[in-house]
Amino acid sequence: MDAFLLLTKSNTFIIGPVASLLGYIMEGIFVFCSWFGIANIGLSIILFTLIVKLLMLPMSIKQQKFSKLNAVMMPEIQAIQKKYKDKKDQESLLKQQAETKAVYEKYGTSPTGGCLQLLIQMPIIFALYRVIYNIPAYVASVKEVYMEIGNALIERVPDYSQVEGFVELAKANITQGSRTLEAGNVNKLVDAMYNFDHSEWNKFTELFPSLTDVVAERLPEIDRMNAFFGINLATAPANNLWPAIIIPILAGLTQWYSTKLMTANTPQREDDPTAKTMNTMNTIMPLVSVFFCFTFASGIGVYWVASSVCQIIIQLIVNKHMEKIDVNQLIEKNLEKVNKKRAKQGLPPQKMTKASVASLHQIEENENARLEKIAKREAQMKKSTEFYNQSSNAKPGSLAAKANMVQKYNETHKK
Repeated sequence: MDAFLLLTKSNTFIIGPVASLLGYIMEGIFVFCSWFGIANIGLSIILFTLIVKLLMLPMSIKQQKFSKLNAVMMPEIQAIQKKYKDKKDQESLLKQQAETKAVYEKYGTSPTGGCLQLLIQMPIIFALYRVIYNIPAYVASVKEVYMEIGNALIERVPDYSQVEGFVELAKANITQGSRTLEAGNVNKLVDAMYNFDHSEWNKFTELFPSLTDVVAERLPEIDRMNAFFGINLATAPANNLWPAIIIPILAGLTQWYSTKLMTANTPQREDDPTAKTMNTMNTIMPLVSVFFCFTFASGIGVYWVASSVCQIIIQLIVNKHMEKIDVNQLIEKNLEKVNKKRAKQGLPPQKMTKASVASLHQIEENENARLEKIAKREAQMKKSTEFYNQSSNAKPGSLAAKANMVQKYNETHKK
């Protein structure tokens, strides 16, 4: 049975232990909800997501502080990149690295300042998906229900792995690792059965009539655990379109709004190619999430939606906090930490130079100018629309209204 552990419970380096730890949290939440008579996987996923998001909150705040600081440093870094753009010799590359490093040191941070939080979060995110993708592997209370059916199958039909119809049924529902059935492997049976919908349970009892009584006894409990507002969380929306299709749609919308909030406090430079790439990714990723939530089990989609909703609520609070943070004070705190390390190494302290202060003011001026430009453009458009629509009784947007606007335009330009 140990050979099958990779299929039910991940033992991948780092991700495996993290998934096991998160599994204990998920199991605790499910048991807690059961005490109140709500043994439901959907509710457990939502509470689980909220707890994990709160645990990861300090890392998210650090990441956003770095993003805010990075917007200030970027003009200087881009100037260095432009300076050495056409110089590919070893000496120039070393000078470019040294000057870039000096910029980061000036602001009391490092090129890896934003990467560290991401590196810490990535194993947690992968482990989260592993736990939610295969709930029975990590929540013993859920696994026990399926185990009763699996053990009954092994006991009553020892040659079940030779039944062609069941082999095909299992292959369609085991999506991780090897898809071959092993006689007596109840873990593998649980993996397959967890993804069964009602039509597949009916086919299962047709293949094994001797298990009708066990399935009839346990299926109502399985339905109660997996049902969430009429959606079976163990099956994909692609297999049961309505009402499960709501989950991918909500996943896309909530992720788009969550991303929008995350970038709200980060100044955007129109000439920054990185910012343009990020804006493109922020548009594409919600669409990708819709696709994945459509094809994966609905439980993954519920996690995705819950994660985005939690992120939105937390982000609104964080954004208020970030608005109060002065970049100069942030740099001073970073320099204070850096200088403590430098003092231990016997190095002189770093100081915030006049050029750094000027750069900060320039960033603020550019951002204010950008916002003022947008406001003027909107005011001009509003004024122009009001002018062309005046003295016309036509319905706005109608053909007559458009004709009136053309006439007004011609009259104005003839003058």
